[in-house]
Amino acid sequence: MNTPVIPDLKARRRALDPARSFIVQAPAGSGKTELLIQRYLRLLAAVDHPEEIVAITFTRKAAGEMRERVLEALAGAHAQRVPESEHERTTLELASAALARDAAGGWSITENPARLRIQTIDALCAALTRQMPVLSRFGSQPESIEDPTELYLEAARATVELVESEEGVAQDVERLLTHLDNDVGRIEILLADMLRRRDHWLRHVHGRERAELETALENVRQEALERVRALLPAEFRAEWKMIADYAFINLEQRESRDSIDDWAQLARLLLTEKDQWRRSLTKNQGFPAGKAAQPWKERALALFDGLRIHDTSRMALAQMRALPPERYSEQQWEILGAITRLLPRAVGQLKLVFQARGQADFTEVAQGALLALGAPEAPSDLALALDYRIRHLLIDEFQDTSISQYELIGRLTAGWEPGDGRTVFAVGDPMQSIYRFREAEVGLFLHARAAGIAGVALEPLGLSANFRSQAGIVEWVNATFRQIMPEREDVATGSVPYTDSVATRDTLPGTAVSVHPLFNGDRAGEATAVTGIVAQARRENPDEVVAILVRNRGHLREIIPQLKEAGLRFRAIEIEELGHRPVVQDLLALTRALSHPGLAWLAALRAPWCGLTLADLDALASADAKRTMWELMNDEERVASLSADGCARLVRVRAVFQACIDERCRGSLRERVAGAWFALSGPACVEDTTDLEDAEIYFDY
Repeated sequence: MNTPVIPDLKARRRALDPARSFIVQAPAGSGKTELLIQRYLRLLAAVDHPEEIVAITFTRKAAGEMRERVLEALAGAHAQRVPESEHERTTLELASAALARDAAGGWSITENPARLRIQTIDALCAALTRQMPVLSRFGSQPESIEDPTELYLEAARATVELVESEEGVAQDVERLLTHLDNDVGRIEILLADMLRRRDHWLRHVHGRERAELETALENVRQEALERVRALLPAEFRAEWKMIADYAFINLEQRESRDSIDDWAQLARLLLTEKDQWRRSLTKNQGFPAGKAAQPWKERALALFDGLRIHDTSRMALAQMRALPPERYSEQQWEILGAITRLLPRAVGQLKLVFQARGQADFTEVAQGALLALGAPEAPSDLALALDYRIRHLLIDEFQDTSISQYELIGRLTAGWEPGDGRTVFAVGDPMQSIYRFREAEVGLFLHARAAGIAGVALEPLGLSANFRSQAGIVEWVNATFRQIMPEREDVATGSVPYTDSVATRDTLPGTAVSVHPLFNGDRAGEATAVTGIVAQARRENPDEVVAILVRNRGHLREIIPQLKEAGLRFRAIEIEELGHRPVVQDLLALTRALSHPGLAWLAALRAPWCGLTLADLDALASADAKRTMWELMNDEERVASLSADGCARLVRVRAVFQACIDERCRGSLRERVAGAWFALSGPACVEDTTDLEDAEIYFDY
């Protein structure tokens, strides 16, 4: 077996130094979790108590996986398992050292895995608020909920309803209603959306004067100007200036200035409405008709061609066009003032909603934890105790950190000094920040890498090896995303350039990546194309698994029916709800019919095991509201009025239903429904074995 060459081995080994703090950029497939586990095991061999190490993840699944893999490594070392690779050898060696420390300290970790403090950041926050309920202002511990949208909307509605009781609020709501065409629902949605992001703005809205906000506005404009200047390649600057001067002289009888407004004007002149470089120029852009202007047009278009490979220049120029004015108008300030006064009210209403429901979002729990720890200059007793107990902090998926969580990490490490034996180890991939997990701010990753956390300097390390994909895929991704992502890093905007990966797997035969573009937005056509691609892949590689990745569940609405029609079996986890499956809907109708005779009989008689036509159902059920469906089904004269086929079908299934009704008091509901389904030849009516599996799941419920 060939051992792959690991290009970043030196960085991986350095990351195991237990005396130093690191921030590691670890792209997808780089073995990030393995490195975290190795670091954790290395620290276990160096501490007095396992609780001195705190590992933080962002999902329960990740925390469970990390704990399981640490225990698995310890078990492997105890069993003296033979490693199959170099990185596994390293893990087992570190686990052996950790076991020796475990034995010396009498920890018994494998018997007491709860001593491993591997938890989600939400669990950590909840634990802190439980320990200091008064300081955290929680009292009893609220339930943390994943999707608090309903609570945000309730708080927003309560804020708007203050119009009935508070004159100041009434005036502010009236201003917003006037601004938004009296659309109360829109105000509520906008307030709810702001509540979701309140840790971004809450500290900034209290008592802010107009001059302060306009200064911030000017800073944003100035940063945009500096960015567009820096992103214009040096070799094009002289030509850019000459062309800009030519356009301004023709339009405004003056040369261009290196000002924010002139750059914004250039963006409007030289970019289309869709922010692309113009392919033709007219007098409206400062290039009049006639032979004299032709050379200038050609020079300008040649400049645009040269800048096409520097896409960040175009995007920065487009942002100049979108900049707001340097000062608020009186009307704008009136609206902004109303918003800044309403937002804190909305936060207050949200706290009341949380209290009434006994629930809270993750931001509220994190802010409660911050209160429990006290201010950096006046830490609480809990913060002082944690400062004594925590010596090593490991943070997974650091790019997913929100502002409140980042502050929490800063409070936990406040007072740590270089060389005091306490370390921070943060791992993440800022290139994945497009997911914006729970309002995460990738700029925090970039800031921590440059300036550290709460005074703790972090040595940057980068992983480049890709252990997951074959070389062909890695090379395609490198070549593609190198062009798509920004060229430069920008903390303010969260811009992150692409970092190449190095494949450790050989190139496989065939084309690594094929692109099948569809530009017309035809979802049905897309579903047909996807089904065809899957069918071809199954024919060529019948033993392989094909995966379909989509933006969201709704994207599969057209794809799933076509996969079924093509006879392609698939497994959709948490994609197609069980209650939407035809076999389950039929079983539900059967259950209702047997339990509560009524209109449910219509669905049961329409199901595949009977299959009455709509005409026969109408003939059976219409014009008689006094009798139940079961009575009508046993009215021989009415049954005879059905079509010959419908009559035969009904008589056959009626006998089965009669037997089930006679046995109603015997056996469980599950047994009666399942018995009826089998007696009706339900299994013979399904399309494939997946339906049988769905039916079995339904019966288990």
